[in-house]
Amino acid sequence: MTEKDDVDLASWLTKMLANEPDLRQNLGVAKETKRGNRVPQIILHENGVPIAYAELRRVGRAVELATVVVDPAHRGKGHSHQIVHQAWERWRQDPIVHGQSVIQNVDLFKVTRGDNVEQVLPIVRGPLISFTRDAAMAAALTGGGFTMLPRKRRASRLWLWKSDIAALPLMIQFNLMLDRALRGFRMVFTSPHSMNHYIRHSRDYRLFARVPEDANRLPPRMSSRSQRDEIQNHGVATDVIDQLEVVGYSENSEQSKNIIQAWDEGE
Repeated sequence: MTEKDDVDLASWLTKMLANEPDLRQNLGVAKETKRGNRVPQIILHENGVPIAYAELRRVGRAVELATVVVDPAHRGKGHSHQIVHQAWERWRQDPIVHGQSVIQNVDLFKVTRGDNVEQVLPIVRGPLISFTRDAAMAAALTGGGFTMLPRKRRASRLWLWKSDIAALPLMIQFNLMLDRALRGFRMVFTSPHSMNHYIRHSRDYRLFARVPEDANRLPPRMSSRSQRDEIQNHGVATDVIDQLEVVGYSENSEQSKNIIQAWDEGE
């Protein structure tokens, strides 16, 4: 991106953030331009104009998908799903997102002996997480393979209250709380009304996560689309495909079997 592109993006983002109280503070065009070079970003364009944006922030060993915003004129077109998919792709294979070097580790001893050296870039991954209280964003995250963590009473909270963050590793919990405390401290002096908004809706935000163990698992939305395309390539009608999906669900659901049996018996 050129310097002009950076300024145009910062101007657009400043305008978007001013109307989105759930997202981070608007820093102004100058600071947003400088910040853009330091934070991994996901940007969608249409005719050279930004229409959607997100950031991938490191919080301890975790990577947080944050500041997801879609231009109001382009909402309802699946752009949030594209952002979630790109976030998954970068989380599982981009070392820069994890603060890792792009220079591969090479065993010089094996190289000098002429042995074959398998060059594998080590990527130490923590979970990919995201907070939202927006139903459309929650649907995009779920379709992208995220799981909404349940709120439970846990030992780390002395079983005093229910928490979803407590499901994360302790160091990530600590880094998240430190990050939020610093942001809240700045907000008290720079944007008190935003602080009131966050406090008022604090229990509405839900935590979604993808864990490293299933990093290479295709998101449900992408997996179902691939299966649909494969079947359609063999000339099967869409309504038949929909019926196959229902049957597939029924075969994996004991409750569905009981319902079908009861229906057949006239209950």
